[in-house]
Amino acid sequence: MTSVMQSSSANSSPASSRLDSSDDMAIVLVKKYVKDLLRSRIFLGRYLERRLVDQRIGYRDVVLVSAAETELKKDLLEAVRRLRLVYPNLHWIGVTDSSTLGLNVSSGMCMWTEIDNQPFGPFWFQIKSIKFREHEILLTLNCVRHITDAFIELEPILTGAVKPKKVEDSQVEVKASNDESFSDIKETLKSALSIRNVKEFVTFIVALVIAVFTGSIAFVNFLGNFILALLREFSLLIKNSTPMLLGFLDFLSKIVGGFYILLAMLFKPSNPGPQNKRSVAYFDNGNRYNGRDFD
Repeated sequence: MTSVMQSSSANSSPASSRLDSSDDMAIVLVKKYVKDLLRSRIFLGRYLERRLVDQRIGYRDVVLVSAAETELKKDLLEAVRRLRLVYPNLHWIGVTDSSTLGLNVSSGMCMWTEIDNQPFGPFWFQIKSIKFREHEILLTLNCVRHITDAFIELEPILTGAVKPKKVEDSQVEVKASNDESFSDIKETLKSALSIRNVKEFVTFIVALVIAVFTGSIAFVNFLGNFILALLREFSLLIKNSTPMLLGFLDFLSKIVGGFYILLAMLFKPSNPGPQNKRSVAYFDNGNRYNGRDFD
């Protein structure tokens, strides 16, 4: 009996070893498949919060994958399905649905990872590696770039916090807003075009016309009186300043004339030259002196 049991145990040990080796090979293949599928993938996400998983694992940073990353979402679901086949209940996989968070975000995929010294908000992430630990499977991420303020308005749509509106819904909202605006304008005009308001408007226009007319007449009268007074004073100024101007011009002419006389005296020669004394000869062609006539 003892020999039979020993022989059966000897036969079962190679079978169990072959089973373990096949399981290890399946785990290795799944790990390789998941790493090749997800490593170095770049995606848009939002760093939401830091939350406690359990006492064994500790705190992990929650990243919500953008709703626009449809291909990555399919690959994450496929990776989780493959990992569940080889790790049924022993490991906690750091990829869950956003509904488990209990936050006001749209449905999507969340990654539970480790992020150091980064603020909450939208980022461009890259899957750095997949770590297989004792109690969990962790996707480590690299924060490539924080989204700046220029993209803050697009951030809720990009990260899935707000679903984009359909074209039909936007057209209906535009039509409703136009109808509301038209009704508001209609009510405003109806309240403005009352009999009392029209009467007050006509009274204001008449008073404005009368005020403009009387003001124009007063202004023309004042302008005419001012111009006449200005011409009178200007004529008096010319009349009184003419003798003064003439005297000033005479004074200037005397100064200029005296200056020219002074120049002439400066350049006049002091010793005049000798005069040419010419002999005056008496010459008469008709009566020439002849001494013989006196004899």
